[in-house]
Amino acid sequence: MSVLRPQDQLPGLNAATILLVGTEDALLQQLADSMLKEDCASQLKVHLAHSLPLPSNVNRPRIDLIVFLINLHSKYSLQNVEESLHHVDATFFLGKVSFLATGALERRWNRIVTP
Repeated sequence: MSVLRPQDQLPGLNAATILLVGTEDALLQQLADSMLKEDCASQLKVHLAHSLPLPSNVNRPRIDLIVFLINLHSKYSLQNVEESLHHVDATFFLGKVSFLATGALERRWNRIVTP
């Protein structure tokens, strides 16, 4: 098992790599596509992962930001993020990790539409 560390590699010039971690593949892909469509002066790379740890035998770029996606209606989604956090070095949490909650409006709309 490998722990992700922010200083494993030197940063690239005008480049950023974002790692999206979550259980919903379609949502991860949709978020990645929308991020890549934005016009940006820097080169943006987005990698998707179902969970951590990442395979240690792969040559991967430096990861600048980790985004954990949590579906508010799925205990498995939260459990997956909790287990993945064990594979992230504590120094990553100084501005290099974010959590994105999804599914907040789904339940609210069901209450309005359903009697």
